[in-house]
Amino acid sequence: MIEDTRLQTAGGKATAGGARAARRPVPVRRPEVAPAVRAPGEAISPLIEPTKTLLALKHKHLLGIDGLTADEITLILDTARSFAEVSTRSIKKVPTLRGRTIVNFFMEPSTRTRSSFEIAEKRLSADTLNFSPFQSSVVKGESLLDTARNLEAMAPDMIVIRHKASGAPHFLARHCRSNIVNAGDGWHEHPTQALLDAFTIRERKGRLKGLRVAIIGDLMHSRVLRSNIFLLKTMGADVVVCGPPTLTPVELPRLGVGVTFRIDEAVEGADVVMMLRIQRERQKGGAFPSTREYYNLFGLTAERARRARPDVIIMHPGPMNRGVEIDSAVADGPYSVILEQVTNGVAVRMAVLYLLAGGTLGELAD
Repeated sequence: MIEDTRLQTAGGKATAGGARAARRPVPVRRPEVAPAVRAPGEAISPLIEPTKTLLALKHKHLLGIDGLTADEITLILDTARSFAEVSTRSIKKVPTLRGRTIVNFFMEPSTRTRSSFEIAEKRLSADTLNFSPFQSSVVKGESLLDTARNLEAMAPDMIVIRHKASGAPHFLARHCRSNIVNAGDGWHEHPTQALLDAFTIRERKGRLKGLRVAIIGDLMHSRVLRSNIFLLKTMGADVVVCGPPTLTPVELPRLGVGVTFRIDEAVEGADVVMMLRIQRERQKGGAFPSTREYYNLFGLTAERARRARPDVIIMHPGPMNRGVEIDSAVADGPYSVILEQVTNGVAVRMAVLYLLAGGTLGELAD
């Protein structure tokens, strides 16, 4: 969730698809944002469309998807669309966060998420500090809170954290003044991954509401699963999940999703199929006899993919285990959007950082 977050328009009320233009211009304390009213032929700001300038996230943190409203999710996705359009015009850098310092505090290995945040920060002209636990006092026994407080003593504006402990970003949000962005916490949530997944789906399908989304794999240990369920259900999608019974949490039906242990049933008629990695590093025992048997029962093959809709898109948050949860012919096939997810991650993370920074710069004023 984004703590203490609300949507605000010129009249003080949120709207579901963006804010209407105000009767009189509303001064915004962010000079990079386009004015609310644009004369015919006037160039649009490369950052935010005029109709979005009166809609803003307020206050501190992005800790998870759980608790976000449909309006807030839509705002983030619309803002990401504007940043994606910037990239298509070969504008690699904008001054939005010039003078701001962001700490990338990654306590677990990461390739896509960490690199994506770093690129997003550089494109927003922020100063960045990349924190590695193996080259820090963490290896000497320093606690998470002491490490964070020492980093904060250097006055960063934001801390992007990935941690093996569920709830670590929430803990920092209670004790630190900096904005906290959750880049994945234990088995709990991975909000920016769900946002980039939703962005990719919306770019391909034009909508989220009413789509049938099948999520298949290690359901027990997946923070990507939880964030995607919260987001997709909030936006009106129909979600079905599938995995081995030993890797399926018993509480999933209470989240409003369908549960099946047969991949053919899950894929049947799906608009989107999202495969999840088997997370052996989080498993404490043998959840299945062998990877060969797992592939035979739950792997996405070309034959199984044909059960989905003809215009299905195939997704994977990465890293992929080819020949375990997904066949290479499917991962590299014409319906795969896996590399598009990586590309879209930069725009989505730019949007998150931009909107959170906007909240610290000042509220919309009359």
